[in-house]
Amino acid sequence: MTQPELLRSKECPETLLPSVQFLSEFNSYLGTVRGLAEGTRRKYGRFVQRFLDGWCGDSPPNWQDLSTEHLRAYVHCELSSKRRRPSNSPMVALRAMLRFLAVRGLTQPGLEETLPRIRRWRHATLPPCLSCGDVDRLIKCVGDAATFQPLRNTAIMLLLARTGMRAAEVACLSLDDVDWACGIIHIRGAKTRRDRDLPLSRDVGRALLAYLKRERPPSSHRTIFLQALPPSRPFADSSAISKIVRRAMIRADIAPARGAAHLIRHAVATTMLIRGSSFKNIADVLGHQSLQSTAIYAKLDLLSLSRIAMPWPGDRS
Repeated sequence: MTQPELLRSKECPETLLPSVQFLSEFNSYLGTVRGLAEGTRRKYGRFVQRFLDGWCGDSPPNWQDLSTEHLRAYVHCELSSKRRRPSNSPMVALRAMLRFLAVRGLTQPGLEETLPRIRRWRHATLPPCLSCGDVDRLIKCVGDAATFQPLRNTAIMLLLARTGMRAAEVACLSLDDVDWACGIIHIRGAKTRRDRDLPLSRDVGRALLAYLKRERPPSSHRTIFLQALPPSRPFADSSAISKIVRRAMIRADIAPARGAAHLIRHAVATTMLIRGSSFKNIADVLGHQSLQSTAIYAKLDLLSLSRIAMPWPGDRS
């Protein structure tokens, strides 16, 4: 039974808002047809929900009335917001929605091409990154006995800092994914659908054991990291991991940033590059599908870049 059918079997159609039903079917389409990860589907759903709220509110959406003017009004609202920087994400989500509607026969194909694209030059900026000293300070801060759940947060921080795992991968890590005998962490590629194995370092293993033996609440869940408060469930999503890192950054007097956990992933990649690892090795560790995703870290090796930099035109020194 598909997700929309399961939803209809549990709720009466009269009590189900049309937008809720549409979003459920759209989410199922993104997962089964497009193969998008849960986090990406959730992000698309937020933008589409915002569009529906502004366009039809609580009324059933009449897709035959959808026009380019409605789409442009939404785009203008998104781009004029002072709370968010201009991004392609709302338009990408809306294009996916329009393709879904075209597949269902509710709109004409090609309507997604009316949405503008924000041009961004590839590798035009440096990726945000933390130094090795910053990462060590974060590990020390989360391990402070005066903080909340120090053993759990230390294990999380060490996993991020030693393996370069994504926050979502840490949040979903299961007891069955750790091979203690062989010293291997098996990471299930929820985003790329490509699993990979990483070595279990000694300090990460000790931190995990300390948490499992002394701090993890009793639970039938196989997910390693649980919420501290009853009923001690797994984290709802990866944002909980970033919140742990962000709080540590504040205590360590490091300016917090969006996607805090991802900054540690950047630091791991940069350190590997500076120490001479190839792009292929870094991509294998980080789970990148394309080397283009890894190439951005080459800009952070400023010492190596200075050796091959061309002289500035007109510079006589």
